[in-house]
Amino acid sequence: MYVITEEKKIIDNKERAVYGIRYDDEYFISDISADRESVTKLVSDFNAYKLDPVHLGDMAEDFINSL
Repeated sequence: MYVITEEKKIIDNKERAVYGIRYDDEYFISDISADRESVTKLVSDFNAYKLDPVHLGDMAEDFINSL
């Protein structure tokens, strides 16, 4: 199951939350977006469509390029 992750990063001299996606302990992509809502929707879609985790990187890249 995919889950959303949260990290703190310094951006423009301010601490901000950035969000990523994890699938079990094998697959993890951090810092996809600072928009929690959009990453939560992405995680929900991945789970609903049972995305094979080998495609996580490609799908995350597509998402980032669409921003």
